[in-house]
Amino acid sequence: MQHIMSPLNYTGNKFRILSQIQPYFPKHIDTMVDMFCGGATVGLNTECNKVIFVDNDRHVISLLEFLAKSSFDALLYRLEELINDYGLSYSAKYGYSYYKQLIFDNNYNNGLKEYNYEGFYKLRADYNSLCNKFDDIANVMLYLLMLYAFNNDIRFSKLGYFNLPVGKTDLNKRNITKLQDYISRMQSIKADFICADFSMAELETTLANADFIYMDPPYLITDAVYNESGRWSSKDEYELLELLSEFLNCNKPFVLSNIIEKRDEYNAPLLYWTEETKNQIDIIDINYNYRSASYNKKNRDSNEREVIIKPKVCRYD
Repeated sequence: MQHIMSPLNYTGNKFRILSQIQPYFPKHIDTMVDMFCGGATVGLNTECNKVIFVDNDRHVISLLEFLAKSSFDALLYRLEELINDYGLSYSAKYGYSYYKQLIFDNNYNNGLKEYNYEGFYKLRADYNSLCNKFDDIANVMLYLLMLYAFNNDIRFSKLGYFNLPVGKTDLNKRNITKLQDYISRMQSIKADFICADFSMAELETTLANADFIYMDPPYLITDAVYNESGRWSSKDEYELLELLSEFLNCNKPFVLSNIIEKRDEYNAPLLYWTEETKNQIDIIDINYNYRSASYNKKNRDSNEREVIIKPKVCRYD
């Protein structure tokens, strides 16, 4: 199965290490749950009959579902209309150099920021003024905002306003390819999208009926965008570990991604749990770290131990 990239540039996505993670997945999967799915990278690239994408960020789930059900040609047409309406660059069509010659800023590192500055903030203001941020037009606007935003990311304030500044890039050929590949893959499989927290009772039946569950929760000891305000706490970590213990007791196949150690900091709840369950689990170290990620620029040379955890003995086939 050829791996494809998610159209969402989600912090910490697992695209680069899929080849290290997937050998520990069951060989035959009917229904998979991609818990904490983020940009949906893992579920998108796993061979199975059905994937259930779960995340507690309603904006992300709404956007993933909208894109998955869209006609690529119709969506591209709507994006082009918005690009024209807001006077944004469109390097996929006109080329990057065409816009660079129109910019007075000679700093190459600023990309197309100057050209898109005015249009981006007008688009952002119009999006933030919408009463319904989950209908089709809102999702088209959010996707476009993400493409033109800093680091191609998605971030909202506590009041629900998109608050990233303008970035360097636009709707380029690479983003179009990712969008087209995503829509094509999603429309070739069965996919459900659920906005829910992992501990919500409404997920009990979904988890019980799944053949396999992959989990990539927010990491307790990182300072990525998704954890800037401490939204993932030790309490959440302990609750997730209780769920993993239930999976072990009922022989439910799962794989968990997490970080045990970063610099001189340790994920104490996870360490204690792995010691308590050491006879039931395997811990596999990942040969990769996110030193180049924007949220970790101050500590690019720091060591971190990223692992996946799976049951030692399980009904994988």
